[in-house]
Amino acid sequence: MNSDETLPTMLDAVIVGAGFAGLYMLYRLREQGFSARILEAGDGIGGTWYWNRYPGAR
Repeated sequence: MNSDETLPTMLDAVIVGAGFAGLYMLYRLREQGFSARILEAGDGIGGTWYWNRYPGAR
């Protein structure tokens, strides 16, 4: 989300972090009809897999 964008005034949940758990929580909340958004510090999703590289991991 860019700083120019604004969140809706009412959300059921705000999820901090777009790692595996954050993405799954977003999926489950939306599946149950809740409105939710993820806030992520990085430019992309992936959590620890975005920030770190593990030799041999695919």
